[in-house]
Amino acid sequence: MNNFKRKLMAFMQGRYGPDPMYKGLFGLSMVFLLLNIFLRSALLYYLSLGLIIYSLFRFFSKDRVKRAAENQRYLALRDMLKKKLLLLKNCVRDYRTHRYRTCPSCKTPLRLKKQIGTRQIKCPVCGNEVQVNIKW
Repeated sequence: MNNFKRKLMAFMQGRYGPDPMYKGLFGLSMVFLLLNIFLRSALLYYLSLGLIIYSLFRFFSKDRVKRAAENQRYLALRDMLKKKLLLLKNCVRDYRTHRYRTCPSCKTPLRLKKQIGTRQIKCPVCGNEVQVNIKW
């Protein structure tokens, strides 16, 4: 068993290995395979197969710089989507008491009490004065 372990370690020397993008691609391919069980779609099958092949290609790649750059772009996209989903969740949760608007200069989401009418507010991030109209 030690001989196999040594050979595997020698093979993986200099390879990129697992990262969050690899795990995300592999997880997405498993979701597509599970959906394919119920929907029986060739498209889902080939899409999941392609994702598995691409994630394994990334796993065994020796071009560490390219894989790290891909991973950074993936992490930025994932974080942006997480932020948007959290904001959507908060909008739904606070629907009765608050309204969410974005600052026109810095694009920061602002949580405002539900007071019908027009009012001036100051963005806490950039300090810009914003006129907000809440209709309902």
